Amino acid sequence: MAETQTPVWLLGAPFSGLTWLAGVLGTHPQLYATPQLHLTLADDVDGLLDIFATSQGEHGHGLLRTVAEVACGGQTDAGVAAARGWLEQRRKLKVSALLAELAARVAPRRLVIPDAETALRPYELLRLLRLAPDAPLVQLVRHPYTQGRLMSAWGVERLFVPMDYKDYSQDPPQVEPQIPWLRAQMNLDRAAGYARLRRITAEDLDRDFLDTLAGLCQWLGVDADPVTLELMADPGRWPYAGLGPAEAPGGLEPDVLMDWPAGLGAQAPAGSLENPLPWRDDGAAFDPQVQKLARGYGY
Repeated sequence: MAETQTPVWLLGAPFSGLTWLAGVLGTHPQLYATPQLHLTLADDVDGLLDIFATSQGEHGHGLLRTVAEVACGGQTDAGVAAARGWLEQRRKLKVSALLAELAARVAPRRLVIPDAETALRPYELLRLLRLAPDAPLVQLVRHPYTQGRLMSAWGVERLFVPMDYKDYSQDPPQVEPQIPWLRAQMNLDRAAGYARLRRITAEDLDRDFLDTLAGLCQWLGVDADPVTLELMADPGRWPYAGLGPAEAPGGLEPDVLMDWPAGLGAQAPAGSLENPLPWRDDGAAFDPQVQKLARGYGY
């Protein structure tokens, strides 16, 4: 039986590009990237499935797609139905045991799991660190201005927005992207004291994709030869690229699925940390804490 390795977690704020990076890494022959699995919502599979059943989002879709792909014949409606049964049979398992079983099924490839929510909540981040104490963390950061433009466009006329994303000092409360951006980065900076963590920026990947990717692969201990890196430039080859079957279409962040207006995701212009934010009506700029942290990251 192939030896399993601890998973790699891709973490950051929403709309940082985490599932896009998962698609890139998922095309590496030594790695196996999944959609978002949301394993930090509970300690056992029973609790996880109960939360999925009552969730207003698509939190269970990524896990269903993954189980269908690796254990139930593929991502079809029949495969998803079989995946539901597969998970029901494991209700008594701890999530750590479920994670170990998934890792064993994809071995000798190493699991890579993106998650754009866990870093927002310290108790979930602590649960993640306990799931696999030796697992490396990759922190993906996007400039708060670029991230904010994407997230605010997504939030327009959206019926359900998590409370973590809203500014309650405004009336009515508004989606304020800098809130999850700041929470995620501060929590991950603290986690760096307890885990092996590497920070990369979306802008580094935009400017120098191959060199940035090579450095990440070397840090993960996998091949970084030119042929492999060139193949990774096409995340459309990832088995989870795009929507899943009708019974579980989700699992990916909206930034890889939405049809954005031209230029919305362009790199932040000069002065964007100090100037009024385009998604606010009050003329406010970024909070001083956001400005300080962003400058510390080189923005």
